[in-house]
Amino acid sequence: MPETARPQVTFVGSVHLDRMLRLAALPTPGETVIAQEGWSQLGGKAANQALAAAGTGLVRSVLVACLGRDNDGHQAQRHLEAQGVVTELDWSERLPTGSSVALLDAAGENVGVVSPGANADLSAESALRALRASPDLLVCQWETSAEVLREVLTAARAAWVPSLLNAAPWLDTHRDLLALADHVVVNAVEAQAWTGTDPQTRPTRLDSGHPSVVVTLGAGGVLLYEDGDLTCDLAAPRVQARSTHGAGDHFVGVLGTHLACGMTLPGALERAVVSAAVFVERLHKNLLPALV
Repeated sequence: MPETARPQVTFVGSVHLDRMLRLAALPTPGETVIAQEGWSQLGGKAANQALAAAGTGLVRSVLVACLGRDNDGHQAQRHLEAQGVVTELDWSERLPTGSSVALLDAAGENVGVVSPGANADLSAESALRALRASPDLLVCQWETSAEVLREVLTAARAAWVPSLLNAAPWLDTHRDLLALADHVVVNAVEAQAWTGTDPQTRPTRLDSGHPSVVVTLGAGGVLLYEDGDLTCDLAAPRVQARSTHGAGDHFVGVLGTHLACGMTLPGALERAVVSAAVFVERLHKNLLPALV
């Protein structure tokens, strides 16, 4: 499909260089363990989501982000563009490119720590410029400052650009932004922090006060709440997960892709659930050669 004929999804948010360590089991407090394997790869929620969207070949995937003027930043830009992501970047003169460390166990579960770095310097002006292209969907996450997100989501609503907000990682300081988005995606932990209800029990009502909330439950599938009522309950395909790292971001990127292509939300959720299940079956090493 010609580039100009594709729907456009604009992702505003974070890029990190992920330092990955694979272990037999995650350490307990005070314990030191030896990694079985280690590598560096591109990450950050917005970058992961933009790469997932670009990988479908269905949309023009545009990423608005801020990188440091360092080797990591230039490597990240080259990798994103090589994978088909259109980059619209700020460059920080004072902060290094964002980074993270993630630990993966034998069951594919993971824990991580993020150092935001240059992501903190992302400007609202860059994101607002990207909206002038009238994308078919705006996607944001909570690895960006509340001030920038507020300006961008408000501008998107004024321009009639639909928005999808991945409220992750959960931050109480960002809570007032939820009302500015057309759709919100959260995982089980984030949903409980928001509503006080454990979605793992699959309640028929989730009193979030938002008209369209998607709750991801990992291997437990996905729930859709519209005006608080459970309207769609999707099971996840049974798979042998090698790594869940980045699976939620992959889900959001594919979900946004199909929404931008005009699919209904339940239909887009079905596609995203299946794609995420396939994603976790592989140990993804989105390697950056100079950093390995």
